[in-house]
Amino acid sequence: MIKVIKNISNVYDSTVTRIFLLILFCAMGAGKSALAQDLPDLGDPFRDDFSIFQERVIGDSIMGNIRSSPAYVSDPEIADYLNHLGYQLVANSDSPATEFYFFVLINQTLNAFALPGGYVGVHSGLILESDNESMLAGVLAHEVAHVTQRHIARIIAGQGRARIGSLAAMAAAILAARSGGDVAQAAVMTSVALPMQSRLNFTREHEREADRIGLRILKQSEFDPHQVPLFFKHLQRQSRLYESGVPEYLRTHPINSERIADIEARLAKVSLVQVEDSIALLFVKARLRIYQDGSLSAIEIFKEQLNSQDKKVRVAGMYGLIYSLIVGNELNALTLDEARATVDAALSFEPGHPMLLSLEADFERLLGDLDRAGVLYAEALEHYPSRKSLVYGYAELLLSSERFKDLEKLMSDLVWSAEVRDPKYYEYRAKAHAGLKQKMAMHLDYSEVLAMTGNLVGAINELLAAQKATDGDFFLRTSVDSRLRELEEIQRTLAQ
Repeated sequence: MIKVIKNISNVYDSTVTRIFLLILFCAMGAGKSALAQDLPDLGDPFRDDFSIFQERVIGDSIMGNIRSSPAYVSDPEIADYLNHLGYQLVANSDSPATEFYFFVLINQTLNAFALPGGYVGVHSGLILESDNESMLAGVLAHEVAHVTQRHIARIIAGQGRARIGSLAAMAAAILAARSGGDVAQAAVMTSVALPMQSRLNFTREHEREADRIGLRILKQSEFDPHQVPLFFKHLQRQSRLYESGVPEYLRTHPINSERIADIEARLAKVSLVQVEDSIALLFVKARLRIYQDGSLSAIEIFKEQLNSQDKKVRVAGMYGLIYSLIVGNELNALTLDEARATVDAALSFEPGHPMLLSLEADFERLLGDLDRAGVLYAEALEHYPSRKSLVYGYAELLLSSERFKDLEKLMSDLVWSAEVRDPKYYEYRAKAHAGLKQKMAMHLDYSEVLAMTGNLVGAINELLAAQKATDGDFFLRTSVDSRLRELEEIQRTLAQ
């Protein structure tokens, strides 16, 4: 089932900022690391800046903690949309082959951020406040530029050597403190605030560079770059409302009139372009509105959308109403006929749209018509074989029908072909192995789930359990042993 999050208010407000302040502080204050001596000779990783290997280890560690947070949005439709949009921009960047992963956190504030290793996070509030796709793409393009220019790595490397274990552990500690209030975070921040304030000024140059490159990426991706200063002005107005009194060094993206004027000057000779938004953005907003504000509040907005003169807005209202029924578990005899008619009406306006096809199949599956749902999933997957929402829905159907061999094949194909590793794929395949009584393979897949969600100790324990299983062949046992060595090496690296 889709993980639904309701009414999480500002869980991550300023947390990401604190993480990076502390990461940078660790980098600035740390002594010489022994890491370069412990790893294979890849050249001096700090000769020019932080090594890509180190970025990835830190990014994976932070991302593992984020994935286990209640604020993390695991919704497959939102993940598909944001990564599709993000990779449109990456394709026109200086590093089109760089691996990225774009994700959303439930947070009403307007913010986005880049992590080491190509991870880009966006707050739900920012997406909901974006008037159009070009505005959202402008923010993502800015973050893509931060990653491709390796600004975080350059900041750390510019201040001195640092231990990976210290950086990743500090990030994990701050993320873990999110549920215990601000006391622990404030205590740590007090000790680093003054040293940090004087050392972050040079990052304004990084912001200007990200603005310049982001605008170029946006234009080459055929979005409207003029939406960027409009959105920044909106952010500036919002910052006066919810960041008044917050010191300058706590702001992840300082925005001032000079910076906006510089962007407008760059766009003075760029022609205005009309870019038609995809209806997918409206569908994503509908889902996020339910997660952020709850079904009852969102339903009132969806009902208003049904009266819009804009066809896309009307269809988005239909979509939102049906999804709110699914999320609220309110598909019953009283709502069934009207709900099915609404699904049919939405499909008549946007035939073949993958998000509507997935909604229709989910609708039938949750009503218990597994045969009909199976046909719908199979037909849709013929056209959209890697669509996460369709994959997850079909996997749930196969699991509930105890079609474990079919589930194992589906997930194995996706595990091998996916551009970005997905812990849900491994989780479903582990469940298929469990149904087939394949213990070694089951433990191996569960270890991947745990590793990708920040539980390295648990992942290693699963591999140790896999070694004790006796049902695997030589190749599977070799995979278990090899993966165990890899995770133990990462564990030693992080412990340094």
